[in-house]
Amino acid sequence: MEDSTKKKGGRPTLPEYKKKTCSVKAMFSSVDIIYLDSCASECGLTRAEYVYRAAMNQETTALLTPEERTAVNELRNIGNNLNQITRAMHLGADVEREIREIIAFIAGILRKVR
Repeated sequence: MEDSTKKKGGRPTLPEYKKKTCSVKAMFSSVDIIYLDSCASECGLTRAEYVYRAAMNQETTALLTPEERTAVNELRNIGNNLNQITRAMHLGADVEREIREIIAFIAGILRKVR
C-alpha cells in the first residue's frame, strides 16, 4: 500500500514574497574583486551573499580571529571548571586555591582580548 499523501523531506517551500527571482549584474575591476573576496571571506560569506547583504544594508560582521576563538574556548573550559568547583564546594571540599587560579587565568584572557 502506498500513501500518496506522504510528505517529502527537505526544506519547506518558501512563500512567493520571500523567493529571490530577480538578478542584477554588476561589473567590478580585478582589484575590486580581490577586495570583495577578501571582505566576504573575512565574514565567512560567499561573494554573492556578501554583496546581497551590503546592498540590503544588512550587517556583515567579521568572524572571530583564531586568537578570539581560542579565548572563547578557554572561557568555556573555565566554565566547566567552575561547575566542578561549585560541586566540590557543595560536598564540603576546600577549593580556595583553584578559585584563585581561575580568577588569575580569566584576568589574563581579558588582558589578551582588550
